[in-house]
Order: sequence, then structure tokens, then C-alpha cells
Amino acid sequence: MIPVDNSSKFGTYKPNSLTSIVILITRSVGKSWLSKRIIFLLRRIAIALSKDCIDTNLFNSSLRMYTKGNVSEKRALFSPQIFEEEEREYIGQRAKDNSVFIDIGANIGLYSFSVGSSYKKFKNTKIYSIEPHPYLFKRLLYNASLNNDVPMHVKEMAIMDRSGKFNLDTPNENLGQGVISKTGEHLVVGKKLSEFILDEGIKEVSAMKIDVEGNEEKVIIPFLKESKDKYLPLIIVIENNKRFWKKDLIKLLEKRGYVIKKRTRMNYILELYN
Repeated sequence: MIPVDNSSKFGTYKPNSLTSIVILITRSVGKSWLSKRIIFLLRRIAIALSKDCIDTNLFNSSLRMYTKGNVSEKRALFSPQIFEEEEREYIGQRAKDNSVFIDIGANIGLYSFSVGSSYKKFKNTKIYSIEPHPYLFKRLLYNASLNNDVPMHVKEMAIMDRSGKFNLDTPNENLGQGVISKTGEHLVVGKKLSEFILDEGIKEVSAMKIDVEGNEEKVIIPFLKESKDKYLPLIIVIENNKRFWKKDLIKLLEKRGYVIKKRTRMNYILELYN
């Protein structure tokens, strides 16, 4: 397990000159097939020459990002343009006063900070970043502490089909692939989405992202059964994990008034129409 350094001053892990050049190149070469090959090659070189984490600026925020053990974090560090850019921009471009974004499965907050770069320009906006994994949560909490201008509220919990305690199982090679299981090594607290919204006093949800590694049914189905229309998010980005679903969640969402706006490589983007 890669240790989490959430105590040393930001800048302690400033990238060396070569890594800085690599980051500059990989973030600017685009996202074509050739660009991805260049990114992959240069990223491997930079990681080999770097420490376990790098202090950098991304999404107009100061972030401490780790180079090993978390695939999405590594990808976003070197190539944010190929890290679900369409989905993030779809939410961020619709920001306005009083917007509320719920980031379920926040990881270290990459979606939250990306959306936050838009939300912080408006009044009374809120971002709820929800992450159950204790190590990822520590990283998320540290990064949130560096960026007080981003309206983030970080929550260490899993969104589930019932409230209680659950076991979370995660591979060390990719902490972001954590799943709830009977044998998981980490004991985490879970809460239903409808209860979370009521407990936080949320009146309206502008957008919600759900990335829970196949556990989407436990998030969505109870929420759709229990929630009034006024609590339905205007935008939902949900990871396409149909191979794990017992029910067609997209059809269930369509029955509640959602329309598929786009299907990307990883996700569905849905918008609510009354």
C-alpha cells in the first residue's frame, strides 16, 4: 500500500524538471490515438523518475496526486483531456447560482475539483464529494483543505441501498476499483441516497455523478422508489456497468423522465425532462 502523506506542506513533492516538461507535453498533445501513445510512453518515463506523489495544479486547484495505485488519478495527472472531459464539462458548463453537485464515488475528488472550477464562480454553490475508501478519503480531504475557494463538502461514506456498515474490498494496484463485499478489509459506513439528501438539507440537485464499480443498482433503485420528483438531479452521469446490473437502470431512469444526452466511452450522460 502506498502511504498517504496528508501532513507535509504542499510543494514538498514538486515535480523535477523532466517530469514538469512531460506533464506540460502530455496535457497539451490532445487525445488522438497517436497522442495517447505519446502520453503512455512519456508517462512511464516520468513515473519512473518521480516519487510516489506529485504536487501540481490541475482544474485551477492545487492537488497532491499519486503516481501509483490509482489508475484514474495517474491518468488525470498526466492527461486530464482524456479523463472523462465531456462529462465534466457537461456539468461544469451548466453551473449557476445555488447549483448542487453530488459526486458519488469521488475518489480523490477529480470530478469535484473539475466541476468546482466552474462552481466557485457562482454564489451559494455546493459540491458533496462522497468516498468510502479510507486512504482515498485522506487524499480527498487533504486536497480539499488546499482549495478553500472550491465549495466542497467531503463525506467518508458509501451510498448504498440501506444504512449501516459494510466491508469494502479494494485491489492495492487500483484503489479506485473498490467494491462492497462480505470479505472486504475496510469497514465503511453506508447510507441511502435519499437519506443523505434529507440529512444534508439539500433542496435541489443540479447534477450527480455515480462511479461505484458496478454497485449502481444499490444507489439508484432505492432512490428512484423513495424520492419525490423535486429531489431528482437535473443531470446524471453514470458509469456504464450494464454487465453487472440485474436490472436495466437506464430504462428505469427514462421512466422517471430522463433522456440520454450522450453515451461516452465510459458513461451515460442523462438529463431530466418533465
